[in-house]
Amino acid sequence: MFKSPIGFAVAAIAIILTLSPEARKSVRKFAVKGTETLLDLTDQIKDATEGIRNLTRVGNEDTIEQQGFIHPASGIIETVEHH
Repeated sequence: MFKSPIGFAVAAIAIILTLSPEARKSVRKFAVKGTETLLDLTDQIKDATEGIRNLTRVGNEDTIEQQGFIHPASGIIETVEHH
């Protein structure tokens, strides 16, 4: 029935989880912690990306005013006339 050690391990884990409420509780606890960690990590990446965008926007402000601005949809630099 089990042709590989991995298949045997998966079956053993499934049986343990089926029969043991304590095992299910532990797995649920680790799943919640893992999900929480993953969500925190994505928030940190989002914040870091936004911070980098703001830094590059501030750093290029003079250049953008001199040369124009980049159209968000097309990426084309459009000139700005200064009066």
